[in-house]
Amino acid sequence: MQRELAVHGEPKKLQNVPVELLNMCDDELDAIRLCIQLSRFTHEYISKELSIDKGHFSRMMQGQAGFPTHKRLALMRLCGNRAPVQFEAMNSGCDLVESKDAKIRQLEEQLAAARAA
Repeated sequence: MQRELAVHGEPKKLQNVPVELLNMCDDELDAIRLCIQLSRFTHEYISKELSIDKGHFSRMMQGQAGFPTHKRLALMRLCGNRAPVQFEAMNSGCDLVESKDAKIRQLEEQLAAARAA
């Protein structure tokens, strides 16, 4: 079976992950793994883009090393989803809400698309 490769290029727009998938995560590492899996990028590509040694990245994914906290935001931007921060918010009793500016842009895009149709 061939694996579909992700097209590299401009960063993906950050999206929230379905709660059903987050509920399957036992810990923060599971949320990081989920973030990566949903991106469909290879571990090799992600480790290169985040400037993390391949061996260290492999140990992180196995739970034998910690994921660098200062690279979490870069990981989410690269992968296009907020799984790690959503998991953290969910497990601390908070809701993650998009900024008003992002919501306004989204609604303006929808309005423009509706007018064009």
